[in-house]
Amino acid sequence: MQNRYSGDMGDFGKFLLLKHLFPTESIATIWYLYPDETHNNDGSHRVEEGNANLYRHCHSLDPQMSELFHQIHQRDSRHIDLFEELCVLENGHYFTESILGEGESDRIQWLKRALEFIRSKSCSVVCLDPDNGIEPSSMSKLSILKQGKYATFAEIESFFTLECVNHLVIYQHFHRQQSHDMQMREAKVKFERLYEGRAVVTIIRHNPVQARFYIVLSKPTEILEPIRSLEDRMYGPRAFFSVLRALNE
Repeated sequence: MQNRYSGDMGDFGKFLLLKHLFPTESIATIWYLYPDETHNNDGSHRVEEGNANLYRHCHSLDPQMSELFHQIHQRDSRHIDLFEELCVLENGHYFTESILGEGESDRIQWLKRALEFIRSKSCSVVCLDPDNGIEPSSMSKLSILKQGKYATFAEIESFFTLECVNHLVIYQHFHRQQSHDMQMREAKVKFERLYEGRAVVTIIRHNPVQARFYIVLSKPTEILEPIRSLEDRMYGPRAFFSVLRALNE
């Protein structure tokens, strides 16, 4: 996550998903805050009245949330602290420390503070929001700086095994080497293997404007009741979210 993305379509989709799936549970968003970059125009799909078509569709889905997002863009600068200040999620808590330090030991300490933050708030839902998603196979070859764009499998395990946590939601960026469908199916197979008997794995695709997907790990006794109606939320002529069907269907 970067501050310059605050209030864009990706954030709207993420918070809409969390609000729909977990309306009464305490939710921790772990930002994996990364320094702002300037080499691309990412974050330009702002949910504000100036983006008329986008704003109209978002307003039809959730008027209150879209109005709060519009307020974010009325401020002098975009910053993740505004989500907490404006209470975008009434049951939300936000861990906003930068993921980057001087080396590996700093990241270990960052993780410890994030875990303690979740315990202190007794959050039953945790959403991990790394800039790009889950660590790639080339993670060890990346610089400390570039590693800050990803959540590691070890960190995912640490968050999931917290006693208070029932659901872990992980943001994942699509890459260009495979089809979106293949990437989602591979993620489902991988996490079902890693968490066999310990988690139910649900894959949810965010469709409009900037496609991305979410991996939801739910402890076996926890059922995502609202998942059935998730695809009824429409963005114009198509579903805002789509749920990956069972692999044998």
